[in-house]
Amino acid sequence: MTLEIKNIWNTVNKVLTIINLFLFMVLTAQGFDYKEVKGKTIPIYFNVLLLLFLGLAVYAGIYKLLNP
Repeated sequence: MTLEIKNIWNTVNKVLTIINLFLFMVLTAQGFDYKEVKGKTIPIYFNVLLLLFLGLAVYAGIYKLLNP
């Protein structure tokens, strides 16, 4: 059971990392090479904080574009 929970958290962490990289790519208007970052891991709590921060930044950027 513990191993199953660990695998679920690892999968969630990998997905959050990919989402964060995509949001960062949108903010900076640059691409990224998935093969370079495939093996890197970020602690889950940093990933969640980064997701909140980048999501807010993307939202603010889109809001500013649509409402001058």
